[in-house]
Amino acid sequence: MNKIFTVIIIGLLFFCGSIYGQNTLKYNFKIGDSLIVSQKSNQAIVQDMNGQKHEMNNVIEGDYVFYIKAKTDSSYIIDFKYNTFKMTSTSNIYGSLMSVDTTKEVLDTDMEGKIFSGLTEVYVEMEMLETGKIRKVIGTEKLIERMITNAGIEDEFTIELVKEAMKKEFGNESLGESISQMTFIYPNAEVNIGDHWTTHFNGDLKAINDWTFNNVSDQIEISALSDITLNNAEQSLTMNLTGTQETSIKANLKSGFPEYVVTNSVAKGDTIMEHMKDVKIPTTITTKTIFKLERHVQ
Repeated sequence: MNKIFTVIIIGLLFFCGSIYGQNTLKYNFKIGDSLIVSQKSNQAIVQDMNGQKHEMNNVIEGDYVFYIKAKTDSSYIIDFKYNTFKMTSTSNIYGSLMSVDTTKEVLDTDMEGKIFSGLTEVYVEMEMLETGKIRKVIGTEKLIERMITNAGIEDEFTIELVKEAMKKEFGNESLGESISQMTFIYPNAEVNIGDHWTTHFNGDLKAINDWTFNNVSDQIEISALSDITLNNAEQSLTMNLTGTQETSIKANLKSGFPEYVVTNSVAKGDTIMEHMKDVKIPTTITTKTIFKLERHVQ
């Protein structure tokens, strides 16, 4: 009898362990939830130009709002907007390349400031799966139109040039890919602590992410090691870089939304200038990005 009783206890313990060991990691919002997220990215670009180092530093900051307005069987319909946007770009050779800050008054002569001021005035709609993958984004046409209108551009040729440039960064597809890099973190199946899964990012920056479920207590803790590829073709230059990225995330236990995200990446390769097609410039890009959940109104 004692032996049978011991077997039953062990069986119950195993059963309970199986229940509590399995975790469904996903987003779990309520309609009406409003989340404000801040981002700060520091990027150092070093190019070796015949022994001379060209060093560029880019700093990008912004606050975003996610408003949960509807839910389907497996996804959420979300209104998304930039609250603020800042970007500075400097070069050890050319000095200041760009300085944009939508929190400050824009001068009449500041064309870039006028363009980016429109970024904070329009909501776009996105559909996000419970895994965090952005299925689609709609409404960026109005966003881009507002950016152009704010700039006061009237020449049709210039309008089309600016529109194409903005589509590359803020069009439906590119914006969805950009946001997915922050939100697409969960698997399609239940997992145990120590389990792995893979996600993929596309676009100019491609990534194969190997995620690990590290821990769950008062927060969900996951991390990723990623192989990244940057293929960026502009009118004046082309970048072909490969490297690695490390990501660490602490997410809210109830909603699944990341409360603190840190990514560090290093990519190396070549830059080819349009007027120097046979010359490859060794290039290294080092980036650190921090996302923080500043406020969650339920």
